Amino acid sequence: MTNINEPTGTPEKCRQLLAEASFQEIEVKIQQLGFYRSFEQARDWNGEWFNPRENPLSQVSAEQMTQLKAEYRKKIEAKATEQGVWYENLTFFVTGRKP
Repeated sequence: MTNINEPTGTPEKCRQLLAEASFQEIEVKIQQLGFYRSFEQARDWNGEWFNPRENPLSQVSAEQMTQLKAEYRKKIEAKATEQGVWYENLTFFVTGRKP
């Protein structure tokens, strides 16, 4: 499946995209904005999320979605702690200037 973070998933990719668009003085600041969700909240994922490039899961069959949800729940159970389940949200704040 397509990873929605592929085009900008690293600081280097962000820099390269801005450089290709003729930006200068490119700066990438990285901030960890992750958080814990309760096990129940994490377990109840329904396959939907905000994705500006559309949801690749909208193309899978009901049977495939059932299997994906089961696999997801199994992995969530393995990652759950007393605090809940950690949601990684490493964020890049990227700026640049046009000449």
